[in-house]
Amino acid sequence: MKAFLLSKEDTIKKLNSSVKGLSSSEAEKRLESYGLNKLPEEKRVNILKIFLTQFKSPLIYVLLLAAVVSIVIGHMTDAVFIFAVLMINALIGTFQEFSAWKKSTALKDKVKTVCQVLRDGSKITVESENITLGDIVFLESGSKVPADIRLIEERKLKVDESLLTGESVEVEKDPETVYHDESIPVADRKNMLFAGSYVAAGRATGVVSDIGENTEVGKIAALLASSESGKSPLITRMEKFSLHLVYIILGVVLLFAVIGMIRGMGLTDLFFFSVALAVAAIPEGLPVAISIALTAGGIAMSKRNVIIRKLASIESLGSCTLIASDKTGTLTKNELTVKHFINPRGENLNWDEIPIQAKQAFYFCNEASAVINDGWEFFGDQVDVALLKFIRENDEKYLQKLYGCRKIDEIPYEPVNGFAAASTEIDKEIYHFAKGSAENILEFCSLNNEDKTSIIHEVDSWAAKGYRTIAFACKKSSADGVDLEKMTFLGFVAIIDPLREGVKEAIQDAFKAGIKVIMITGDHPATAYTIAEELGIVSDFDEVINGYDLAKIEDFEEKKRIVLDKKVFARISPEQKKELVSIFEDAGHFIAVTGDGVNDAPALKYANVGVSMGKSGTDVARESSDVVITDDHFQSIVNGIEEGRIAYDNIRKIIFLLISTGAAEIILVTFSVVFNTPMSLTPLQILWLNLVTNGVQDVALALEKGEPGVLNRKPRSPDEGIFDSIMIRRVLMSGLYMGLVAFGAFYFFYETFAQEKMKTFEVNIFYLYYYDIM
Repeated sequence: MKAFLLSKEDTIKKLNSSVKGLSSSEAEKRLESYGLNKLPEEKRVNILKIFLTQFKSPLIYVLLLAAVVSIVIGHMTDAVFIFAVLMINALIGTFQEFSAWKKSTALKDKVKTVCQVLRDGSKITVESENITLGDIVFLESGSKVPADIRLIEERKLKVDESLLTGESVEVEKDPETVYHDESIPVADRKNMLFAGSYVAAGRATGVVSDIGENTEVGKIAALLASSESGKSPLITRMEKFSLHLVYIILGVVLLFAVIGMIRGMGLTDLFFFSVALAVAAIPEGLPVAISIALTAGGIAMSKRNVIIRKLASIESLGSCTLIASDKTGTLTKNELTVKHFINPRGENLNWDEIPIQAKQAFYFCNEASAVINDGWEFFGDQVDVALLKFIRENDEKYLQKLYGCRKIDEIPYEPVNGFAAASTEIDKEIYHFAKGSAENILEFCSLNNEDKTSIIHEVDSWAAKGYRTIAFACKKSSADGVDLEKMTFLGFVAIIDPLREGVKEAIQDAFKAGIKVIMITGDHPATAYTIAEELGIVSDFDEVINGYDLAKIEDFEEKKRIVLDKKVFARISPEQKKELVSIFEDAGHFIAVTGDGVNDAPALKYANVGVSMGKSGTDVARESSDVVITDDHFQSIVNGIEEGRIAYDNIRKIIFLLISTGAAEIILVTFSVVFNTPMSLTPLQILWLNLVTNGVQDVALALEKGEPGVLNRKPRSPDEGIFDSIMIRRVLMSGLYMGLVAFGAFYFFYETFAQEKMKTFEVNIFYLYYYDIM
């Protein structure tokens, strides 16, 4: 239900509940009627299903057909060879994908969540999946919100909704607010709590308005169900390659069948000749060689903190032309940090220049706490934690000195007031401190209107840069309670969610590799622009667009034109993020989407390659992705792209080897018909050559190190085939040269030695052909 459009009283009434909660019997009836409060769980990976998917390839179909033909004509040895190849390929792919699945699921949090509800007029604790519509729920600091809840009461409440909305700053709530616009974004619904978010500070009471699939998280899950993962470019290219190969094989077989008939060959000889040609043309060792190359790439990636959940995603990552990155938790730390202190004259001061009273205000107007447990751990409101860290990181000895001061009185922060205050005895003097928004704090200060206007202008200029500002004031007096009259304005801090270490350099590496980087976030446009400008993604605010403006554009072509001209997308909903991915794909980009939150999941699944964060990411995000970054570092994405390019280069080397030797075999067998000699190579000998002797070099090529400057070249076009003009010329030249020389050697032996000794010499010939000619 759309509880944000109703008052708290009307919501309770519509849900047939009351402030005393549900009765146990009514709760049981509703659980039977509406079901448990949980999302559909991802089915456990079936290893047999993974194994069977390894056979879904046109090239595999061709090999299976060749094996069936071999059985029909009684060549069981040929069939066994082919089935052995397919089995090895399937086992390698199954092992890699199942291992990746186990690694990603090992990152999940197995702990069940519980919450307090009112049943039969008493508070009881139940598992979150057993709450139902109309339940009265109680939440406190640290609680995970179990369902979508219409607020009834709150006290000093702040909620972390970053995993759902992408907003890095904790949000305040107001149960009295009633909205009249159905299109109001989730991030702006101040009278609601949403499943999956966390209570950062304070307490709340609310009534459950939606559970399971009907929550905002559930709607995202529905988007996931309707999304199909983008197809890997390697799979696309191999499908095209295999299809073309089938046509070529059929064409060659038919052509030379006609030649054989003209020369008067018998039907049996002609059939075996056609089989020999088909076997020669089919690169039987290619599936195994590709699996080895991809597995080697997967191992190399795992050493660089990249887990591949699907084998083909290795090459997919190397093919990307655009990275669409989330901001919070991916580019930034999702951790508020004090970056600047600005005094009343607008001067940006370093720590040593900050007035002593301001440092005291940081500490005493603060409800955060810290304990040492394998390093410092901080608890409380993010702004208070940021201020406490600011003191500790700059002067921990001074912080210890403040511990001994006696706090006399305090006014805790309340959203309705917009400030906090405290009075403290310091060195036998009583000081009064206030902290809050500049507008509220200036009301307590002895300043004329001109000075206040100047300060507000300065505060606004920092807010426009994406910073959150907190102002401070102080007064010395002997009053017993907090004295807020005629205070002295001390200045304000500028707080922001800082960049992750090394992310700027990683983005520059992506630019050098010819990869475009854009930011898609649920955060405020000014904040998103500040971060993007610092990273070098944008240089002008005109390159930013917010979700409100995007939603107003109804014409798709107009929307596409505008989107392709932007680099930062702020206040974006999960549905819009998925739409943006579709637009960039339609424009010809092969897109990698990064993210860690529930709100990122639909785009992660829909993208060509989805990249989730292993440490900070949600289970939903990881399960929707193709690639998991275990250290949450953007640089690891670039490392993965490098390894993906190396894997694809090695695959091309393998294909060149197999196709050129296959072409040589076709020429060798064809000349046997033209010059009316015995078959130079039998189908079994060709299989042995393709699988055993070629296979040794396949593995060597699959494990080759990358060429210099892999990241300094532009990405391949998603439409680019495996063969380019240079590769085609080299295949033809190599195949013709090897085929002619090998047949010349065969013909010499045929004319020189007795007919009965030819079988012995045939074995020597193809070894000579392969090792000496190559």
